[in-house]
Amino acid sequence: MSSEVHHSTSESNPNPFAMNRTQLSLLLGTGVLGLALMSSSSGVAEIQNQNRTGELGAGTTCNLCHGGGNYNASVDITVLDPNSGQAVAEYLPGEQYVLEVAINGTSPRFGMQATAVDAMGGNAGTFTNPSPNTQLEAVGARHIFEHNSSSTTNTFTVDWTAPATGGDVTIYASGLAAGGSTSSSGDQYAGATLMIPEAQIVVEIGGCTYDFACNYNPEAAFDDGSCEITSCQVQGDLDGDGAVTTTDLLVFLTVFGNEG
Repeated sequence: MSSEVHHSTSESNPNPFAMNRTQLSLLLGTGVLGLALMSSSSGVAEIQNQNRTGELGAGTTCNLCHGGGNYNASVDITVLDPNSGQAVAEYLPGEQYVLEVAINGTSPRFGMQATAVDAMGGNAGTFTNPSPNTQLEAVGARHIFEHNSSSTTNTFTVDWTAPATGGDVTIYASGLAAGGSTSSSGDQYAGATLMIPEAQIVVEIGGCTYDFACNYNPEAAFDDGSCEITSCQVQGDLDGDGAVTTTDLLVFLTVFGNEG
């Protein structure tokens, strides 16, 4: 009876230790694959539902998992006029711009995550039309703009429509100079913040800028050619001082005497 039991076990599992090694190999293989997928991550917002932009109160940044590299990494955030391609220092509410995040460094690959926050802590405007190496995600209510794969291009762009309500906007960005291995070790993190204010529109008015004119306007920013000096003249004011006085009488008598 014992022999039969042993024989049955031997047929179903001739080498139980070999099966354990197979299972272990599968587990290890899956772990390595997981590391490889994470190292070529399509973005921490998509994979882990995490905000690693460096936004205040959002928790840790990408350096929680990535580090050890030395690529002289830094991050530049630029808001560009879509027509001229020139950087702007302030924005007009409701207008569309191009938000560019550039990861500087000597690494072979790059990654990033960014967001725009208004003064009240809400989403500042909206993101559309991400560049081919980026994607749009959301973590909770926060709009996120991030890489969609480990990128050989260090520049990431998205169209940004500024908030219609105006106010100061703070853009947070985290960047990775990645070593390109199957591990997050050997990468270098860098972060940046850009505060861009609402443009203050000043309407300059024109008018008469000559103080001797009847319609002189001290608030005028430029002379518009409207100055005139006759409408405010006082009858009998012969010396042009704006009043009729003894001096005007003397002027009159002098002229009258000469005519005689």
